[in-house]
Amino acid sequence: MLKELIKLFKKSNLYKEAHQDACVMLNRANNMFDNASAKLRGRDIPHPDIDIFYEERKVDKTERAVRKKVLIHLSATGALDTPGAIILIGIVIDIERVGDYTTNILELARAAHKKLNAGILEHELTNIELEIEHLFDVVSKAFEEYDKDLAESVINKKLTGRCEILLHQLMTEDIGLSAQNAVVAALYIRYLKRIAAHLLNIATSLVQPFEKVRFMPESETVKYNQKKERE
Repeated sequence: MLKELIKLFKKSNLYKEAHQDACVMLNRANNMFDNASAKLRGRDIPHPDIDIFYEERKVDKTERAVRKKVLIHLSATGALDTPGAIILIGIVIDIERVGDYTTNILELARAAHKKLNAGILEHELTNIELEIEHLFDVVSKAFEEYDKDLAESVINKKLTGRCEILLHQLMTEDIGLSAQNAVVAALYIRYLKRIAAHLLNIATSLVQPFEKVRFMPESETVKYNQKKERE
C-alpha cells in the first residue's frame, strides 16, 4: 500500500499537509506514552513540559484536520484516490487510539498513587516497555520516510503475544502481588498490548496491499504460530 500512499502525497498539497499532520500526531503520542509510562513506573519524566491531556486534545484536533483535508481532496478529485485516502484515515485513527491509551495509563498512575512494581514479572514487563518505545521510533520513521523495509522489520505478533502471556500469568499463577498491584499491572499490560497493536496496524498499512491492511503478513504469522507450537 506504500506506493499508493506515496502517489497520494505527491498529488496534492492537502495530502502533503495531512501526512505531515499525521507525523506530528505520532510524535505527540510517542511523547505522551513516554511520560505516562514513566509516571506509573516511578521513573523520571522524560518530557516534563508536556501536559498529556492537552496533548491528547491536540491529537484529536489534528485527526479531525486530517479527515477534513482528505474529504476536501476526494470531493474535488472523485473516487480515484479512495484506497490511499482510507489508509491514511485508518492511520490517524490508530494514532488517536494510541493517544487515548496513554491517557488511560496516566489515569491509572494517578489512581494507584504509587509506583507499579510487577514482582517476578518485572523484567519481562520492562523489556516490553522498551520494545514498544523502539516500535514507536521505527514506525514513526518508516511512516515519515515512506520506508517499507523498515516497517516490515517490526511486523510480527511477538510483542502482543508476550503481553498476553503476562496477563495469563497474572490470572493463573500466584506471583506474590497485592490485589491492588495485580489489578494495576493487568490494566497496564492490557493498555501496552493495545498500543503495540495500533502501532503494528500502522506498520501493516505501509507494507500490506489494501485488502490485507491490519493483518500480519502470512509469512510472519506462520513463523509466529510455529514458534508458539514449539514452545
